[in-house]
Formats: sequence, structure tokens, C-alpha cells
Amino acid sequence: MVLVTDELRVHLHYTMRGSYPLRLVDVLFCTERAYFVEYDYLTPVDLLFGSPDQRAAAFASQVVEEGVPAAIETAEQVETQSYDTLDSVDIHTGGRVGRPKVTAQPQTASATTVRVHGQFDAEPFTQALRSTVDGYDVAVRQRDGIGF
Repeated sequence: MVLVTDELRVHLHYTMRGSYPLRLVDVLFCTERAYFVEYDYLTPVDLLFGSPDQRAAAFASQVVEEGVPAAIETAEQVETQSYDTLDSVDIHTGGRVGRPKVTAQPQTASATTVRVHGQFDAEPFTQALRSTVDGYDVAVRQRDGIGF
């Protein structure tokens, strides 16, 4: 997690979703909305040679150096969730055997879930996210375990 600028309040870095192929996703929690930015697909060969770490680091650098709009322009796919339509965000710590997981549940659409593969400390992330959505009717809940 990185706190970046006035526009970008919390950057959840180096997450994945999907099964095959896995997709690299960073979640950018900005002042009025969250962006789930999918920027690469991963094959078993990519995982074997460590390219997810390199690609994730490159994307994070792009966000910091060029800003959110430039990073979004280079994405494979972007899902936007306005805090006005977001019902809740559940943060699962991962427990002793699993990875942390973050699920954003809009009021009327399907939830979006990512598993965190980068460094993650649930408590500061939860507090920063609560501060970011303050003023909106969004529940931010931290839970222990892997979260099914």
C-alpha cells in the first residue's frame, strides 16, 4: 500500500485475480472512486521467471511518475467503482496460510475481488481506506482469515 497524492489516496499494489490466466491488478483508491487497473496477463512461464514482480514494479513507478490518468491509459482493462455506488469493502488478512484478499461490493453489481501478492499490512490499509471513503456510505470491514 502506498499513499501517493491528493487525487490518489491509497494504492493497493501488486494484486491478482482470475484463475488462468492470472491477471495483474492494482487498485487505485482516489478521492471519489476506485479504479481496478488490470495491466497484464500471467502465464506459468511468467510466474516461473518472476516477471510479475518486475511488471508490478514498473506499473507502480508509472503511477507515481506519470499519474493516475497516464497509468490507466496503458491498462488492458479498467473497472471503475464510484464511492456513491459502493456498498462495502471487505479486507481479509489472509491468516497463516492464505494471501490477503480485498473485495469491493457495489450496491447493484457483482463484487470485485483481488488477492494481494505484494507487501501488505491490513491495519494501516484499513485505516487509510476508511479515511478515503469518509463522507460516503461505504462500510470498510477488516476480517481475519482468507475469506471465501
